[in-house]
Amino acid sequence: DKEVVLAAVQQNGYALRDADDELRRDKEVVLAAIYQDPGALQYAAAELKRDKDVVLVAVRISGFAFDYAADELKRDREFVLAAVREEGWSLLYAADELKRDKEVVLAAVQQNGYALRDADDELRRDKEVVLAAIYQDPGALQYAAAELKRDKDVVLVAVRISGFAFDYAADELKRDREFVLAAVREEGWSLLYAADELKRDKEVVLA
Repeated sequence: DKEVVLAAVQQNGYALRDADDELRRDKEVVLAAIYQDPGALQYAAAELKRDKDVVLVAVRISGFAFDYAADELKRDREFVLAAVREEGWSLLYAADELKRDKEVVLAAVQQNGYALRDADDELRRDKEVVLAAIYQDPGALQYAAAELKRDKDVVLVAVRISGFAFDYAADELKRDREFVLAAVREEGWSLLYAADELKRDKEVVLA
């Protein structure tokens, strides 16, 4: 009974799991379940997991719901671009070739800097991509390639936004007196992550 199932999924989206196959193919029922809990997409009929409108509704609520979309959508560049613009975490479930696609990854990290974690290694070495992620969330520095964690310009951008991002910088920068001075002048909390000898340095501490 559609009315009964609709009432059930509006209370608990996962009730879709126990619905009749015909109702799991019913767009109205499936969308009601997804609005209640986007993870309900996993119980939708196969044709609705391929339905761009349905999947995008789920992804808008939670990027993690993209896990349950049909594989063909995870390979669909245009759709993945739309998905990561809604929720950067969707990149996690995109096909590997799209994790190497700079435009897709840039769109993802501009929406959620932490999506850098799921980018291809080559793009985690790309300064433009890493800076875009850091501007969105300075904590994204932790997912940058090692050489960019040693890059003074990149780390200083992160530290300017939040001194706590200095935690993810290369140890050599935490021991670099000149750099630590610059970092502390930008954001006092950076001192928290400086090398111990610099925490005893009066000029650094006063900066």
